Amino acid sequence: MKSSDGRVRAEPINDLLKWQIITLVLTILIVFVWQGKIASIAYLYGGGIAVGNTLLQRWHLFEAAKTAKADADKNLGRAYRCVAERWALTIMLFAIGFSVFISAEMLLAGFVVAQIAVLFGHTNRA
Repeated sequence: MKSSDGRVRAEPINDLLKWQIITLVLTILIVFVWQGKIASIAYLYGGGIAVGNTLLQRWHLFEAAKTAKADADKNLGRAYRCVAERWALTIMLFAIGFSVFISAEMLLAGFVVAQIAVLFGHTNRA
């Protein structure tokens, strides 16, 4: 996950992705032992929604560096587009997940745990 563009400081978002994945893997093992295979798959799906959001944000970061460069209007437009796409992705994936998985609680728990990693991953990263 190296940055090929010198204008983007990718280490914070790459570190965030690593922490999300590590947190998700460790907690999936706990859920698997505690609740079983079906619950752990739903948990993984929920956590995957959060990881997908971070990956989409990372992609927009690099695209903004390529297309918007130092143009504030284009960067702001890119930021709004990123937010809208992340919301749409999240809603769509939750709708699919709720219709497929029986264990909606585990799906939500996986999402929340991966989002908590986002919360703690952004401290002191300004």
